[in-house]
Amino acid sequence: MTEQTSAEAAADPFFCVVNDGQWNACVGIQGSAENYVDGYIEAALELVTAVIEKRMVASRDTLAMPILYNCRHGLELALKFAIDRLHDMKAVANLHPVNHDILSHWRHLHDAGIGDTRLKKLIVALEPFVKSLAAIDEDGQELRYALNREGQKSLSGIAVVNLPLIRQSIEQMSGILHQLKERVHEMEEERTTGSHTKECSRADLEKIASILGNHATWRDPNFNEKKASIRKIFGLSSRKLSAAIDAIRKSRPLASRVGLETDLKHLSDEKAVGVLEGWVKAHAKQACDFDNLGTDYFRRDWDKFQAHTQQTHELDKAVLQLLNVEELSDLKVLFYIGRDRALGEHYDDYLAGTIAEHLGNKPLLNAVNDLMSKTNLLDAVVEGARAVGRPSLAAKLRALRAEVDAVAERPEE
Repeated sequence: MTEQTSAEAAADPFFCVVNDGQWNACVGIQGSAENYVDGYIEAALELVTAVIEKRMVASRDTLAMPILYNCRHGLELALKFAIDRLHDMKAVANLHPVNHDILSHWRHLHDAGIGDTRLKKLIVALEPFVKSLAAIDEDGQELRYALNREGQKSLSGIAVVNLPLIRQSIEQMSGILHQLKERVHEMEEERTTGSHTKECSRADLEKIASILGNHATWRDPNFNEKKASIRKIFGLSSRKLSAAIDAIRKSRPLASRVGLETDLKHLSDEKAVGVLEGWVKAHAKQACDFDNLGTDYFRRDWDKFQAHTQQTHELDKAVLQLLNVEELSDLKVLFYIGRDRALGEHYDDYLAGTIAEHLGNKPLLNAVNDLMSKTNLLDAVVEGARAVGRPSLAAKLRALRAEVDAVAERPEE
């Protein structure tokens, strides 16, 4: 440490700002609730691993409490994180009173009737860890202090703990908490689509749709068996299953899973295929020359370059003649939904915004050129069509590359 930083540290030994790009940690305004959740669990696991692997025998007794306390506190913060975020998305009706009772927090989550089977299973999987830590430390005091609130010796009913067992349990609990956190984040994204019921998340509706099968088979004799199976798996009454089916039918991508496709608002299949067929021809696959990195400006094939430029210019003109503002916006939305792996329920909002953008920025040539120059246009539009509930269009577009390549490779007569 330099003299300057030593003087600064003397003024504030912990929170003085030091110009250190390697070891400055982001906290406070640059931190998040997840940093706390992850940090305490990670600290517990790193510490118990260090004691065991470095054979720190003399530190077993002194570090056992910090290990267990960090583990317990990380669990408490994870439960609070889940409750807060689920409450924000209206998946949990009420917040929990502010305290350190991990068993009460766990029961609050468990009994909240969260409409997601995956999350319910993860909450149940946490039960043995919560009950174990709550039984020896109800409010986070006994792992921090030698005497509890009543002035009695903390952990008076326990004589020893096994550190390898504790490490194994922390690893298992950490894995569950990671999945819990990830599922909460997924639900935050899913809930924005509106595709859910009180009892079923969007992920649940996807599973239900896959069991229901094509709507054309819903009058088959075995359809009642499918419904009975779904009701058992998801704990649904007949009325709640009907609500789930209604939610599936209202969602573009989920409805397509039961064979109910929805047309695009403006772009026809015929025009989509026509535009992408022209794009494929203008972006034909080239044999890869690994010896040519394209860095020699003066030895380029300028005739080939000019031919490609002319071809793309003609493509842009053809697209301008073929598509109006609304149709171009439709194609653009498919591209970005597919490229970004966005959920298809956002199609209508994205489309309205894109149309408004293009209507306010004429002429369209720049927008057309920007879209047609995308090297991943076909793949992204295929994925976008599938995402918004048009798998038949996705199949037509996916076949374009093979068809055009087959024509290009056909020997001349």
